[in-house]
Amino acid sequence: MKISQVAVGRPVLTIMVSMIVIILGAVALSRLPIDLMPDVTSPTISVSTSYSKASPLTMEELVTRPIEEALAAVPGVQEISSRSTEGSSNVQVSFSWGTDLEAASNDIRDRLDRIISRLPDEASRPSLRKYDMSATPVIMMGVTSDLDVLELRRILEEQVSYRLERVDGVASVSIWGGRSREIHINIDPLKMNALRIPLDQVISSVRAANINQPTGNIYRGNHQITIRVPGVFENL
Repeated sequence: MKISQVAVGRPVLTIMVSMIVIILGAVALSRLPIDLMPDVTSPTISVSTSYSKASPLTMEELVTRPIEEALAAVPGVQEISSRSTEGSSNVQVSFSWGTDLEAASNDIRDRLDRIISRLPDEASRPSLRKYDMSATPVIMMGVTSDLDVLELRRILEEQVSYRLERVDGVASVSIWGGRSREIHINIDPLKMNALRIPLDQVISSVRAANINQPTGNIYRGNHQITIRVPGVFENL
């Protein structure tokens, strides 16, 4: 006997069954949790390495490719993708669902330790980051202005960012784009060799001059006054 024949022959039973299904569906729907950022652990780990001033081609050949070759042998790897930009390398490793990311992270660190000597001495040590769904930006805003991009970014960093972080529910604020001011110091190797000044000494001198140092305290009764000498560069 077909279902359609039963439904036509017993209309009361059909209506009761339909009502039960509708009621159960409505109850289940009302209890279904809804979350904008559900707790989903994506089996993905990214490996980031920086190498100052290196071209994308140099990053690809000297940093990205050795890391890819090393991570290809990690158990459970499904896919490896990479991106090489100026001074930066990012290798993303995707694993099968259900993979223990803690164990996978340890395997990746072991593989990286084996090839760390093949990377350039000036390159940073590769850093690992697990993909976190909750770290995905919820709101992204674009800012335009007639101001110079350096000045616009400075205003966003000094005047806007901390105000947004004070808003209830905001965990963090990140700024992308624009330009940050940098001062490049050009070294004359011939003069340095003539004066026998090593490069490390120049770097140490610049760092030592660009720091705020406390010089002591003054006590007046129950009050303590801390004295410091501001030494951070404000302008050049």
